[in-house]
Amino acid sequence: MKYVLNLQDGRNEPIKDLNNAKRIVLVDKDTVGAEDITFAYCKFAPKTSSHKKHIHPNAEEIIYILSGKGISGVNDTEVEMKEGDTMFIPRGAVHWFYNPFSEPVEMLFIYTKPSLKSAGYKIVE
Repeated sequence: MKYVLNLQDGRNEPIKDLNNAKRIVLVDKDTVGAEDITFAYCKFAPKTSSHKKHIHPNAEEIIYILSGKGISGVNDTEVEMKEGDTMFIPRGAVHWFYNPFSEPVEMLFIYTKPSLKSAGYKIVE
């Protein structure tokens, strides 16, 4: 098992219902045999990236902004997030993210399940 990973070791996993962004999964059941978490990197392109309102009925999520800024929401609250900000998303909470700004935004995120599939995913209109 590999314990130290770099971005090139990750799995490119396109995001359903997300435009102009990429997601690289570094730690999950398939990559390292994780039993309880998924850890990934994501980059949203400037002005065009958005992730629709959705829920993960089976997992909590944490987002950490590495660089840039974007707009994120949880339930009825929408905020601007910037470098160094962390957002906690409770299990089953409606949440979304988009980048209306002129620079890309890079982030890390964690699900409390060993795969994106086991976290669950459902679009909320």
